[in-house]
Amino acid sequence: MFKTATKFKFAATALVVSASMILSSAAFAGKDGPNKNKERFKPGDQTIAQIAAGGGFDTLVEALTCTGLVGAVANPAAELTVFAPTDDAFDKLGLDKDNVCTTFDTETLSTILLYHVVAERRPSPSVINGMNKEIATLSPGNFLYPEGMGSLVIFANVNDASIEGADVLASNGIIHIIDTVLLPFAP
Repeated sequence: MFKTATKFKFAATALVVSASMILSSAAFAGKDGPNKNKERFKPGDQTIAQIAAGGGFDTLVEALTCTGLVGAVANPAAELTVFAPTDDAFDKLGLDKDNVCTTFDTETLSTILLYHVVAERRPSPSVINGMNKEIATLSPGNFLYPEGMGSLVIFANVNDASIEGADVLASNGIIHIIDTVLLPFAP
């Protein structure tokens, strides 16, 4: 009899906790409910490559081109998140569209670029709210580490960057504009 009563109390407690979590989630989603974010993060009309080619990312586009990775961010069937360094971010390393492809060998530059790409759509709430402490990148074995709690800072293996513009919506993913080139290893 005692075991049955204990199991019942445990099941009732679990039910109350589950109901509280569901109600909290609904309250957090706002009066429009969870579908509000689906509309907010609806895919855009251009691919990530088209947006990057539109300006402010000349060095990134050149680096993607010389490494043969531009096709990956141009693929309309892709679902990616790109932490896109601006031209000013590359300039901090002394890099521009004229020297980015000659400063590093193709393999090293590819590893650096892939460190900025995640193989899924990650809107800003899933990055800055610390829902996942580490984010796997397409650079094998390398992760990004959001500071969490609403911060726009992303920690890399060697340095960190701030998100200057979040949730640029592409047809094949999401771009977060960052102020620093993230490095998976010291150059």
